[in-house]
Amino acid sequence: MATTLQESRTARFGTLCTLYFSQGIPWFFVATALVTFLVDEHGMTDDEKLLLISMGMLPWIVGKLILGPMIDRIQFRSMGRRRPWVLISQLGMAVTIAAFLLIEDPAEDLQMLGLFFLIHNIFAALQDVSADALAVEVLPEGEIPLANGLMFVAKGFGAMFAVLVLGSILLDSGFQAALFVQLPVLFLIMLVPLFVLEKEGDKFLPWSENIGNESDTSDEEVMKFGEIISGFKVAISNPAPRWALLLCTIMWIGGGMGTGMGIIDFQWEFIFVDELNWDAERYLEIKALPVFLSTMAGFLVGGILGSKFGSQRVLLSAVGVGTLMTIVWSASRSNWSDETFMTGIWLFWTLIWAIVGANLLALLMSVTTKELGGTQFSIYMTLINVGAFTGNALSPRVLDMVNGSYANLFLVGAAFQGLVFLVLLGMGRRLESTSESVPASVMISSAAGAVTEAE
Repeated sequence: MATTLQESRTARFGTLCTLYFSQGIPWFFVATALVTFLVDEHGMTDDEKLLLISMGMLPWIVGKLILGPMIDRIQFRSMGRRRPWVLISQLGMAVTIAAFLLIEDPAEDLQMLGLFFLIHNIFAALQDVSADALAVEVLPEGEIPLANGLMFVAKGFGAMFAVLVLGSILLDSGFQAALFVQLPVLFLIMLVPLFVLEKEGDKFLPWSENIGNESDTSDEEVMKFGEIISGFKVAISNPAPRWALLLCTIMWIGGGMGTGMGIIDFQWEFIFVDELNWDAERYLEIKALPVFLSTMAGFLVGGILGSKFGSQRVLLSAVGVGTLMTIVWSASRSNWSDETFMTGIWLFWTLIWAIVGANLLALLMSVTTKELGGTQFSIYMTLINVGAFTGNALSPRVLDMVNGSYANLFLVGAAFQGLVFLVLLGMGRRLESTSESVPASVMISSAAGAVTEAE
């Protein structure tokens, strides 16, 4: 009997973690390793970085609003509700990375690099939407916080592989050599969702023998767009999902998410390599090992704490601590030339915000209805990306406003982080009362629940 996600906790965690590992590789290869190389070797400016990262983020901001409803509406049920889209997206990610081989010198062709990065991220965003919808579909409520922690630990390992391994190859052997190492890894990862089924009776491939019930394996458009829109309106008729929309929009404007986005995070390469004159290889080593290990530890600890004390409570506490740490980091500007100090505070700051990230996603999954997992969760993620992009766009402007002072830029970031804390306070009891205020026409449950028609 084939391994299925429905029956095996190991299969659920293993598959979702593998998919998140895959997401971490191409993004961090370009957004961290390649950008650091270009800043160090070719004097890349913050405006040039903004253009490149913006091209990659566009599918995550605009595309996910299309991709989420698409995977809810069009399903190939004979292979599972979400698994076919995971396979399509994973194949697309690998093929589009192969297209980067057409670029001989990324420093000389930033426009082509940005175009290919955009195309690749269409499939990466599709994979993210599909993987998140799969998580909403198969994870029982009690597994959500820990699963989210482990998933982002896996993404951290993917980022570590991209920055430490691929970044080292990039610096030593060039752009194309790093791509040749990356490609087989992405194709191998695709084998996991290929051979792990969602439930018993699913086909491995469309032409495989049908061993399930006809009602379970019919390929059809299971929801019309009008039904999806109506269902989403019902879902956000409750206070908690409405507040979640606001929370997502402002969450990462200030920074802290660890992916190089937001007012603070956008400036990492310029702070350490350009301003503080760290060697590029040294910066990538610290980014790839201690910082990513701190990120993964934060997600793991965050998942455990969220499971024990509740995601909303842990989220509120961690945002408060993280905001205070940002202020302390700015106030300690006289110590910024001390590499030991900068590394230590960066690690602790990263740990706290990773705890935030783990519990944010667990909280969002808990207010997402399973039948609208693609649509509702992708809207949350899109708003998060809108906020992160807003932080990116503001970062060079804010730096100009504070006369090039990175320490003062941190204070502006801290102001936005403090706003997140106030929104979380405002959510308060609304999260607890969600299940008590469900409209009569539909029951919105957590990720483990379903949409049940009222009699």
